[in-house]
Amino acid sequence: MNFGINSILIFFISVFNLLHPVHVTITNLDYYPNENKITMSFKVFESDFQLLFAHLYELKIDFDDPENINVNQYKINEYFSAHFKIGNNPNHSLLFQNIKKEDDSIWFYYEALVDKEIKSFEISNTIFLDLYFDQKNMLIFNYNQHQKGYLFNLNQTKQIINLNDF
Repeated sequence: MNFGINSILIFFISVFNLLHPVHVTITNLDYYPNENKITMSFKVFESDFQLLFAHLYELKIDFDDPENINVNQYKINEYFSAHFKIGNNPNHSLLFQNIKKEDDSIWFYYEALVDKEIKSFEISNTIFLDLYFDQKNMLIFNYNQHQKGYLFNLNQTKQIINLNDF
């Protein structure tokens, strides 16, 4: 089964980098129970994010201009908080950590603090589903030196991840 997941992830990562007409994002989620935190990194196409913000907020975001990013950081954080939720920790706040531009993609780095150990995660991922009906969102969940891949789309916006399966 891991071979199948790894093959799918490799396929989507390759497509992500080569063929932009496929609408895909990649999210890495790492759970650190000993540190009471979750880290998330979201990889999106720059042009998709700019189109989204033009449609939703009538804003132009220039990722080559740090001042422009700072001015719009609140809206960026608001978008990710609204479209990526961890259901069993409803009071979590995505705490912005960093942003990195990589060719035609942007990495957004966030952290969420947890107040108790979590046994399962209910993840809701609707990133860019308000922009593209064929959007695919890959999630790579890392816990205890193991990882699993999950796919979100218009018909599958939630996944339950049981840590006993790791």
